Amino acid sequence: MSDVSTAGQGSSKVAGGLSLTTSQDGSPVEEKQLTGIYDLVAVLTHKGRSADSGHYVAWVKQESGKWILFADDNPVPQREEDIAKLSGGGDWHMAYICMYKARVVPM
Repeated sequence: MSDVSTAGQGSSKVAGGLSLTTSQDGSPVEEKQLTGIYDLVAVLTHKGRSADSGHYVAWVKQESGKWILFADDNPVPQREEDIAKLSGGGDWHMAYICMYKARVVPM
């Protein structure tokens, strides 16, 4: 078991996929079971033909499930189908860093 400090709460103990969060007074707040399934929540991409030139942007999935493309100061809504096409090639976006969030279920 390992203790992990969490902001505004006591500690989180994780063992065998069980996560128990405690409040500052030590009383249990929630218990969740890790599922081993992860959901894609963000992709950082590079668009360009070389590492020396091009443009980096972020594609982020909102809590509502909608995807937003953040390119400089211009956020643009995206379709989920467009995220699957981030395989790169030529002048199209190539996935550079993918971020995932673990699925949990209440116990």
